[in-house]
Amino acid sequence: MSKSQTKLLGLLVVIIAAVAVVVSLIGDRSLRAADGAGPVGFVHSARIIAAVERSDEYAKAQKEYEEFAQKLQKEYQSQAEGLDEESKRKKLSELEMKLAEKQIELNKPFQDKIQKAIEEVAKSEGCSVVLSQRVEFEALLPLIDKDQNIVGTQYAPMSIPVVVAGGKDLTDPVLNKLGVK
Repeated sequence: MSKSQTKLLGLLVVIIAAVAVVVSLIGDRSLRAADGAGPVGFVHSARIIAAVERSDEYAKAQKEYEEFAQKLQKEYQSQAEGLDEESKRKKLSELEMKLAEKQIELNKPFQDKIQKAIEEVAKSEGCSVVLSQRVEFEALLPLIDKDQNIVGTQYAPMSIPVVVAGGKDLTDPVLNKLGVK
């Protein structure tokens, strides 16, 4: 993800969080969806992802990814001999792209499985909307010197709550549906 995309995502997350805070402050205790169809559900995404990452199925995908990365490393080493610096950079960039594509390919089934489980649990619990309890992202923060002057910026991991009050926690039913703990 490029820095500008990360900035945009960070801004979007802050806006969503602000809206969630306002809704939670003015909404009723059950935090009903806008159309009144049912309560808003939420999941602790980090818990779900961590549980999936501890599964045997994920370990197999991770092993496949690591083997693919080693294969690409060997491919680069064998092809890089005798190439000039520009050609080496180009080849390395090409292999990094292949590695990123492989990671997306291997993660997609897990993302789809999690999404389907959330949708099924939400439906069975009567929730018309499901939010993530917290959103993790990187934000561009100012670097401040001892005199409180901004001297630069740096990216830092951030975590903000999206659901601050109310709603229905669907995390455990989703974990049960996925068969992970």
